[in-house]
Amino acid sequence: MKKRTAGIMTLTLLTTMLLAACGGGSSGTGEEPTSEQQPPAKSGETSKEESEATKEPMVINLFREGPALPAPDQDIILPELNKALHMDLKYNTAPTEYAQQLNVKIAGGTPPDVFGVNKVQMEQFAKQGMLLDLTPYLKDMNHLTPENGFTESHMKKGVVDGKQYAIPYRPLIPVQTTYWVRQDWLDQLGLEKPTTLDELKAVAKAFVERDPDGNGKHDTLGITGNGFNGTLSPIFAAFGVAAPGQMMIRDNQVVYSTALPETAQAVEFIKGMIEEKLIDPEFLTNNGLMHQEKAFKGQAGIVYAHWAHIKRPDMVEKMNAINPDQVWTQLDAMTGPGGKFADFYDEGGTNLRLVIPKSLESQPEKVAKVLEYINYVSGGEGQTLVNYGIQDRNYKVVDGKIDIIEEMVTEMGHASIHQITGRIEMEYLRTKFGDLEPYFAFTNQLPYISVYTNFASTPEGVNPADKSKFEEEEMIKFIHGKRPIAEMDAFLQTLKDTFQLDKYISEADKALKDLGFIK
Repeated sequence: MKKRTAGIMTLTLLTTMLLAACGGGSSGTGEEPTSEQQPPAKSGETSKEESEATKEPMVINLFREGPALPAPDQDIILPELNKALHMDLKYNTAPTEYAQQLNVKIAGGTPPDVFGVNKVQMEQFAKQGMLLDLTPYLKDMNHLTPENGFTESHMKKGVVDGKQYAIPYRPLIPVQTTYWVRQDWLDQLGLEKPTTLDELKAVAKAFVERDPDGNGKHDTLGITGNGFNGTLSPIFAAFGVAAPGQMMIRDNQVVYSTALPETAQAVEFIKGMIEEKLIDPEFLTNNGLMHQEKAFKGQAGIVYAHWAHIKRPDMVEKMNAINPDQVWTQLDAMTGPGGKFADFYDEGGTNLRLVIPKSLESQPEKVAKVLEYINYVSGGEGQTLVNYGIQDRNYKVVDGKIDIIEEMVTEMGHASIHQITGRIEMEYLRTKFGDLEPYFAFTNQLPYISVYTNFASTPEGVNPADKSKFEEEEMIKFIHGKRPIAEMDAFLQTLKDTFQLDKYISEADKALKDLGFIK
């Protein structure tokens, strides 16, 4: 199999942490001399390096939501991390009920040394004085740089009241999921790839009515997808609005996507497509890869899918086993009344926020070790390790570039669990999936609508899950014609009266002003 290559990050490894900044430091000057500054050990004395080497590895307890690591004898990364940092990392996860388990640990006075939080938890813990302010330490974490994806805008995801309490996971490509179309069906019917909403509707209609698979039956769907946003987001985007429930910025102020007139227009358009049976009637209940399976089986001619779920080698094998003659082509962003946009992307969203408990401040050496660990896996050789594994075992370096050893890829299947601060996504994809670059590079350049929903705080007394559930249920009624669009204003009034929508928007406006997104 052909090997894939990409550039290696060559940033240097952080070798010294500020013990003084953690509240310790033996010199009284706030500085710890480097190895170059250390005077030679006198006879009978032990050098700093020798002293460190003879110490027991420092135990670091990490706790986060997510899948568990593989068995110790199958995890090739953890031993390498422990050896490189002279630590004993106890990496614990909770696939379910994470919040409850975390609260028990904190309430019991044994918080983990580093743990993951969502935005609501971060704000609550920070306001209760339970988190260590990381602001003084950032300047010494040489891998947390804009070049490595830790931009000023990104780091704001970990800020509360002007202080950096969390290291947020780096973002992925903003748009990776797009509409794909059966090119062979287009060719069969003499059609061109759609580029506008009207053309999209026309092609979907042709796939439903003109027997594109030639079996003499009207048994093909136009568009399928996975859930509300996972099917309809590109249509809302072409109207110039994010899907319902999002905080947008227009004219330097916060607006709520659901309340914008373009949303009602998009709902009317979608309702028309559903009435003409151009959209999979099961799109709301499709889960996992059901939408992909329907597409591969020839049940639908347009599918809203992640590039990897169409073009990754294992997916292509799956497709070819069903019908090797089918050809899928990525569609560009649709142009509609609101311009040309492929989807929306939450600028405040992140998969994980890492925090350190305030109580650990009394152990400056442990704080330093935790920060050294976070910094190590965020760039340089540490990032290379958690991304690609062990040199000459999982990859080779050829002409300064990483060359993946395909035979050893499977033992790196758990690597993303160790990527606790994420990765530089395009560089990673080029290295791991170089042959597929045309597809993820295509999605990476698509225009999208920025939203800031995850920067907003939820008003007291409002359960975000209840609000989202109510909002989606009503939107589903609108698009299926079970509630007239003329009642949109009444629906919005309920959002204001029951779920404090005006206060929700007001608090989002304040948060985005404090963070500098609104001037």
